[in-house]
Amino acid sequence: MKLFRHDSENGKNGSSNSGWEDMDKPIDREREKNARQERKIIAAFAYGRDGWPDTSIMNDRDVDVSDDMYNAVIDGMIEGKITRAQERELLSHIKGPCNYENGVVDVTRKLSNYDKRVLADMTSIGFDNWRNVNESCVSEFMQKFETPIEFTIACERFLDGIEAANNLGERQKYERALADFRMKVYGKREEYWQRIQSLEDEAHKRSQSAQNVAVPQPSDYRSYENERSQEWQPGEAGFWQTSRAQARDGLVTKKNIEQGMWATDDCEDSYFVRPDQQFYGVFDGAGGHEGGREASRMVADVVRECSDRYSLENGSHLAFVLNRANERVARDPRAGISTAVLTKVVRIDGRLKLAYASVGDSRIYVVDKEGNARLITRDEGEGRYLYNAIGDGDGSKGCTRQYGEIDLHKGDRVVLCSDGITGDYGEDLMSERELGFIVSRSRDARNASQNLIANARKKDDRTAIVFGEF
Repeated sequence: MKLFRHDSENGKNGSSNSGWEDMDKPIDREREKNARQERKIIAAFAYGRDGWPDTSIMNDRDVDVSDDMYNAVIDGMIEGKITRAQERELLSHIKGPCNYENGVVDVTRKLSNYDKRVLADMTSIGFDNWRNVNESCVSEFMQKFETPIEFTIACERFLDGIEAANNLGERQKYERALADFRMKVYGKREEYWQRIQSLEDEAHKRSQSAQNVAVPQPSDYRSYENERSQEWQPGEAGFWQTSRAQARDGLVTKKNIEQGMWATDDCEDSYFVRPDQQFYGVFDGAGGHEGGREASRMVADVVRECSDRYSLENGSHLAFVLNRANERVARDPRAGISTAVLTKVVRIDGRLKLAYASVGDSRIYVVDKEGNARLITRDEGEGRYLYNAIGDGDGSKGCTRQYGEIDLHKGDRVVLCSDGITGDYGEDLMSERELGFIVSRSRDARNASQNLIANARKKDDRTAIVFGEF
């Protein structure tokens, strides 16, 4: 096999647009290292199985990679077959300076005062005690944030806190310091994470380009009906809910749920189900027991009112609904704050799509017929801390940053859930692989929602809505 090198800067090779160039072309040492790392990532996913990388390849000095392999991996990222969980699996097998399972290397002497403040804030020692940072803090940090993927969300939360307590200039200082900090604690893992992100950027460009291509119209009624028969089918929705108190008492078991156990009145989660409109939402209340419950129920009420009053036909419309809910919750002194995920099946340009909007750390997944779970939303929070929520502020500004539409494919199942299902980190965490396995092995949507709740580990309110083809 001919050996290729990917030119990620130019994105082309003479007359070819593949982004790969012959090995005999001279390039500088840094670009050569980056290209070598990209090739290993490509090979790991190309030779892997069911989307999971062959991590043994990461021990090789270099690998042979072809255009076909590169394109197949980029397509896998576009289609959601290569997930964050699979990328995390790859990164976890790369040696870094702070592999806690092998004992922590002394990196504290290399840390600046900025670095120590970051490390202290993200561990139990606390921001104000940064001068006391030691080896145990590094070990705790690496157990909590094993790869740069987990650290990414924490960085946003940390920077938002710095800006709120100081100013934008201070935030920018820490942004520069964080890049240096990541290399000190992750080393090669950070380098490979950068290469993965460059591949995802290429996947995003291709996806955007493909979406701008006009869809050919069917030539006659018969071909149109045949095309529609291959579409995603909505199926019946299933939903279930249990409370934090039931979880803490050990009552949330598969047997109890199958016998009909439902959430007690102290549950702070709310939900919205309109099967006739294929319109669903999950809302996780926070900010105190009564305040959280009041906030989530107010969001559900606003969604219900808007579903009756407006024709909601895309993600922007759903964002409008959540922003309206934000205004109402923020102005009510009884209400705390709430997260929200909202989806509606819509038809755009003759094709069924999933319109969505999200605020906070509840989640939306799409699970394909092979059981691969693709996370659609991005957490806007970490653990018990939310850096974006409905009702957090005076309500004068829109809070919905995540919204849009995605394609639905034959066999897809959609999951909406509160963080009581997915957990935060450590033993509480439900991985994408586990969630996909649970949903794909369930007999119907209701059974899938029950199984997700029964298999969750975080002792919290749990709400799950599942719909799609079973």
